[in-house]
Amino acid sequence: MKKESDMPRSLVAFITEDLEDKILEGKLKPGQRLIEAELCKTYGISQTPLREALRILESHGYVTHAPRKGVTVTQINLDDIEEIYRIRANLESLAHYWAVKKFDPDVLAQLKKYQKQMIVEVEKNDLKAYFALNLKFHETLINACQNQRLINMIQNFVKQTKRYRTDILKSPERLKRSLETHDKIIRSFEERDAEQAEKIRKESILGNIGIFVKNFEKKNKV
Repeated sequence: MKKESDMPRSLVAFITEDLEDKILEGKLKPGQRLIEAELCKTYGISQTPLREALRILESHGYVTHAPRKGVTVTQINLDDIEEIYRIRANLESLAHYWAVKKFDPDVLAQLKKYQKQMIVEVEKNDLKAYFALNLKFHETLINACQNQRLINMIQNFVKQTKRYRTDILKSPERLKRSLETHDKIIRSFEERDAEQAEKIRKESILGNIGIFVKNFEKKNKV
């Protein structure tokens, strides 16, 4: 019999991703308590891989662990969201700046490829596919900055905002604006205008704050 320490990493990853999807899709609501015994029964596993998955989700801001209360889906806090988005805006825009400065034609070709694919997904109204490609588009630029310390910091904040980004991109108008922003970024990359790329990305991320606040207030309006 395998020891818990020998549990395959893929099992923990599967549980983490599945719980994350349920939170993103609203199947697990903010403030909802996650009962370990029930989850272990659902997945047919012991507590060890489950607790590791919950630890990862907590580090990404999806769940919260409190004494005597156990693990709950993290409540949405507008102040926290604004703080996270502002930090991410400055970090990610800096990565875009350096990516353009270190111009790589292969990176540019990859960005154009993702943009074409995203246009197709918008026409099909496939939000999930668009969201995945959108992440790849910006991950390509972030990795192109070639600064691993900065990349690691950004990845942490991207994970923390993933919970809210799907909601922000739901409207057709927002998807259109997202594509337009990508076109501007690609153009700044082609022109090797690092300052412009930095400005575009920062304004785009900061603009999401207002959109989320409006969506949040609308959902919670009495």
